[in-house]
Amino acid sequence: MFIKNIFNVKNYKGLEDGFKVEFDEITYIVGDNAKNKTTIGSLPLWILTGYNIYGSNKEQVANDSIITGQNTIASMTIIDNQGSEHVITRCKGKDNFVMLDGIRTTQEILTRFYKDVHAFICSYYPNYFRSMDLAKQRELLLRILPAVSSEDAFKLLEKEEQEILEHPIADIKGFCKSKRAEIKEITSELDKLAGSKNMLINIAIQKEDNLKKFEKQSELDNLEKEYEKLIENTDNIVTLEEIEKDINRLDSKISNNIKIELQELQKRQKKELENLDNVTSVTSTCPTCKQEIKNENLIKALKITYKKNINTIAEKIESLKKETQELIDRKKKQIEKYRVLKTPQMQEKAKMRDEIKTKIDILQKEKSEIDLFNKEVELKHNEIVNAKKKIEEFDNLSKEMTETIDRYNNQLKIATRLNLLIIQEQMKKVNRYLKNVTIEFSSVNEETGEIMDVYEVKYKGRKYEKLSKSYKLRADIEIATLINKVTGINTPMFIDDVESITEIDTTNNIQTIMAIVIKFNDLEVLYDYSDVLTRERDSIIKKIEESSNLLQNAA
Repeated sequence: MFIKNIFNVKNYKGLEDGFKVEFDEITYIVGDNAKNKTTIGSLPLWILTGYNIYGSNKEQVANDSIITGQNTIASMTIIDNQGSEHVITRCKGKDNFVMLDGIRTTQEILTRFYKDVHAFICSYYPNYFRSMDLAKQRELLLRILPAVSSEDAFKLLEKEEQEILEHPIADIKGFCKSKRAEIKEITSELDKLAGSKNMLINIAIQKEDNLKKFEKQSELDNLEKEYEKLIENTDNIVTLEEIEKDINRLDSKISNNIKIELQELQKRQKKELENLDNVTSVTSTCPTCKQEIKNENLIKALKITYKKNINTIAEKIESLKKETQELIDRKKKQIEKYRVLKTPQMQEKAKMRDEIKTKIDILQKEKSEIDLFNKEVELKHNEIVNAKKKIEEFDNLSKEMTETIDRYNNQLKIATRLNLLIIQEQMKKVNRYLKNVTIEFSSVNEETGEIMDVYEVKYKGRKYEKLSKSYKLRADIEIATLINKVTGINTPMFIDDVESITEIDTTNNIQTIMAIVIKFNDLEVLYDYSDVLTRERDSIIKKIEESSNLLQNAA
């Protein structure tokens, strides 16, 4: 890119409205302090990008000496890297727009001239690189370095490292992030596994009880056989008290059937017979109102009803008599059973039977308790066996997970080393643009031989932060040239405070704009260095005269 001129400047900082300036391969902006040299040098950057030389696009650019709401406007003619000429105009204020060749456009369209804005600012204004913090410097340099394919990068590793890494990595940063996430997840699972294992260990170390044996099985069998013989031909094993209760219950039921239910049925039967007689006689009368019934159909219906009722009651009486007789017979049997059981022989037999039953119950309870104990012992044993099996499985799984974590950590180390090797390879391709500056992104640990991730800029072997202002500017110019050439932006370079350095390399085919402080000189734009020297000579003469006058006045 080549800047031809700036024109149509209006309301921009301290510049007069209508200000215009032509630029050559090397342009010198000279003048005393506060003469707007830096303002002129920063103007092309603002027109093209909207940013100032300090990396901000929020700066107030309107002339603060004029109280007005008017727009700030400036235009610039450039020749792009393809040799085409363009006019760019920027307006900021009440109206905000950019124009390319007379047509309104967007900032996104203009980026084709400069690509990465911060790389462009560093290339255009070398001092900007110095103002960035180290992390941003490093990130910018890594961003503009020429790419190395993942396959070529993979070949930079030792064969053993290639086997561990397994395959080329297209995105080392993403790969490392993914591996760290997996390590974190596996580590978390390992912690959970350890907690579960501790619980299983508490189960596995439990003391096991021995199984108990029921030693009285033959005794129980004999008692059960003896008991079976005693209750042979016996429907139910009952006590005298139970028989007494049953006899009393039967007696109560028989008495109720005969004295209450049977008498009630007989009374109802007698009433129904009387009703039937009333409607069957020569003069039929109503059982309820006692009036004569003359309706033959009604008489017939009443006869049928009363006969039916009489038959139903008769059936119930017969059923009740049959039931009562059965109860009487059952009572007799219970009385006979009671009499038999009441005999000394049966009493002795019952006593023997009850004693045997008690012994059987005691032995069966003892056996049940032993069976329950053995069941618990068996369950506990199975629990311990399963816990030990699970512990073994957890140990194997933990071993696999630990090996996986170790493998991932090794891959992370190799990926980190690969990243540094790639940067070294990238730097080999761009070092031809550096003369006195060295940029280091890695260093070797003298004790372990491990490559470590660092960032350090040196000029002639001295650390950047320890350089004088003059040397820092020289280093900045080299770095700006590097960024300019590697990115292919080919931007002009604006060098401020040129008087602080003794020489500038102008053999790199970069259009250069230099701001030089010359005391007593008004703002001028020059294109021949001999004219600059003339202005400096005149300035020195005036300084000498001024010093002489001061000395004479002092004398």
